[in-house]
Amino acid sequence: MLNTIVIPVYNSAKTIGYLIERLIKDLGPGNLQIILVNDGSRDNSHEVCHGLRLKYPGVITYISLSKNFGEHNAVMAGLNYAAGDYVVIMDDDFQNPPKEVSNLINEAYNKKYDIVYAYYKKKQHQWFRNIGSRFNNFVANFMLDKPKDLYLSSFKCLSRFAVQEIVKYKGPFPYIDGLALRCTRNIGRIEVSHEKRQEGRSGYTLKKLVRLWLNMFVNFSVIPLRASFFIGLL
Repeated sequence: MLNTIVIPVYNSAKTIGYLIERLIKDLGPGNLQIILVNDGSRDNSHEVCHGLRLKYPGVITYISLSKNFGEHNAVMAGLNYAAGDYVVIMDDDFQNPPKEVSNLINEAYNKKYDIVYAYYKKKQHQWFRNIGSRFNNFVANFMLDKPKDLYLSSFKCLSRFAVQEIVKYKGPFPYIDGLALRCTRNIGRIEVSHEKRQEGRSGYTLKKLVRLWLNMFVNFSVIPLRASFFIGLL
């Protein structure tokens, strides 16, 4: 069984090399594909990722985007190259511990889930990011008919079926969780640990979070259209 890990990379030159080494050590190089998507980093992430591809040619697939398109576009680019039976999406900053990857894959494989989301007992994000995540989940409950006990984590495992359905989207503003919820309700969840960020600061600003909410509101729900219809009728 081939497993794929998709990692959007943004200004992670100091951490991505060690992350790759840990993933290969924990999972083994056989039947493993790691896709690095450089999302317009401003540091020397390109050189580091290119060096990793040369060091692990049978494992690493490297994609370099022409500018910073945002996390969801970077993930979508990676999914289009993913060949695994199961595909794990994870961050590049060690807040998702490499040891938890196999737990997500095993949960999806053993229980035949299309998607498995990670959730955390305690998160190590900054306070505004935690508030933003809670608000994002509240909005998703209302706009996407998301199960209320499901936390839409960026750390998740997708089956081959889920990946094939998600990459059918060809629009300019992908929202991975919205696309996932469109294609299946066969979804599991598993508790994992969440670590402190090892280097730098989160790329998510308040502006980017607001953009994400607006994308969800406009592109992945019919509620705005219905609201406009009734307001126009009145």
